[in-house]
Amino acid sequence: MKCPRCGSTDVNVQIVSETEIKTKKKSVWYWIFVGWYLEPILWIFLTLPKLIWELIKPRRYKVETKTREIAVCQNCGKTWTV
Repeated sequence: MKCPRCGSTDVNVQIVSETEIKTKKKSVWYWIFVGWYLEPILWIFLTLPKLIWELIKPRRYKVETKTREIAVCQNCGKTWTV
């Protein structure tokens, strides 16, 4: 493999793993059919229990991991994806 900038063949290829954490949210259907009236009622009439529940409930996370190959020229330092 040759570097596109300097033409050197001294290129190192590395596999890089990228992790992204996203929080899961309630769907549109929940808010259309239930959430628009249930959430305000719970906050108005059950403020303290709802507040405690929001603090102790487990968070819903979705972890996405992507891997990609990156080439690094050892002479000039240029990086590019393979």
